[in-house]
Amino acid sequence: MLSLGTGVKAPWLSRKVARADSVIADWLGVTEHNVYASISGGKDSLVACDLIRRAFPECPFVWVNQGPLAEWPDCVELLETLKERGWNIVELCPPRSLLNLYKDYGLPLDGTMATALDKKINTALMYGPLDDYQELHGIQGYAWGLRKESKGRTLYLKSKGELYQRKDGLWVCSPVGFWSTQDIWNYIDARQLPYAAIYDRDRMTVRNGPPIGTTGVNWGRLSDLRRYHPDLFAQFVEFFPEVANHA
Repeated sequence: MLSLGTGVKAPWLSRKVARADSVIADWLGVTEHNVYASISGGKDSLVACDLIRRAFPECPFVWVNQGPLAEWPDCVELLETLKERGWNIVELCPPRSLLNLYKDYGLPLDGTMATALDKKINTALMYGPLDDYQELHGIQGYAWGLRKESKGRTLYLKSKGELYQRKDGLWVCSPVGFWSTQDIWNYIDARQLPYAAIYDRDRMTVRNGPPIGTTGVNWGRLSDLRRYHPDLFAQFVEFFPEVANHA
């Protein structure tokens, strides 16, 4: 299901929007528009991509489809809707889905996202396909919806800024890097953007991520899946009965 921004205006956001517009303009300038923006169907990438589309309507918005049980149906519906509205949505399908990578390597049930197993899965699922896309299309930069949600991300953004060049030459743009969660929702409401209805449970705390993501299991992610989406949880347990002990 999808919901729609309320239409309530947010004139106090104008300065942050202007700052984001300036960063995007600089990014497009140094890359000669040879770029893409990552989109997931979540709120942050939705806003970042809407800001970018206002400046560069033809920009490719790249979605890495992680496969069965690894994408929220509401987020998939949003991406399909945006495509119908003329957004240049580019879908990448990794050779192995997240579910199949779990079968290949086992479940990462640690309390952190920095384990060797987690990195191995992310490389096969996300980084590898994106690297291939960048090489194939001569990409010079990408944008994402990274935002100061945690201490680590805040330090990262303060260190790198909203636009920086990686060692490999790629320019990285974070147009909403210093926006708050409330800023994001104010923008969605003001622009009356469609968004994934999963956020209506609690706009301030719900986060987009693979429904069957097990890294950070101690955060209660699987408990939320069982509570709010028992059908998806039951399917996951069929493949991995052990996850029932963590929910």
